[in-house]
Amino acid sequence: MPTNQTPNYQLSQWEKSDKVLMDDFNADNAKIDAALKAETDARAALAARSGNCQIWTTSYVGTGDYGYENRNSVTFPKKPLLAAVLGESQSAMLSPLDGIFLLNGGTSYDCLEWSGTTALWYNGFDRADYQLNTFGKTYHVVALFAKDS
Repeated sequence: MPTNQTPNYQLSQWEKSDKVLMDDFNADNAKIDAALKAETDARAALAARSGNCQIWTTSYVGTGDYGYENRNSVTFPKKPLLAAVLGESQSAMLSPLDGIFLLNGGTSYDCLEWSGTTALWYNGFDRADYQLNTFGKTYHVVALFAKDS
C-alpha cells in the first residue's frame, strides 16, 4: 500500500518500504482513465459550441481585363453568407444577393450576379482596378458559410 499520493489525482506514490499491490495500480488506472475521459468530453463540448460559421479562402491573380465580357468569377464550395475580395488598394464585399457589389466598403454597383455557387462581377467604369482585376496583382477571397449541422 502506498505511503503517499499525488496532489491532483491522488495517484499512488510508494516509498521503498511500501508493499506494492495490484489493486493500487488498478485504482490509479481507473482514476487516469476517468480524468482523460472527462477532459475529452469537455473539449468535444467546447468544440461543438464554438463558432457558428466556417471560413473559406482562395486567391487569384488579376488579368487586367474589365467589363461585362470579361467578368471576374470565383466558385465557392457552397453559396456564402458573405464574401470579400481583398486587394492592395481596392476591396469589395460580395453579397449573396444578386446585384450588390460594394467597392471599398461604400460604393455600390449593380454588377454582381450568382450562378449557383459562382459569383461573377464587373464594373461599368472601364477600369481593371475597380473590377479588382489589375494585371499581375494578387487578390484574396474570404467567404463565410453557415456551419453545417
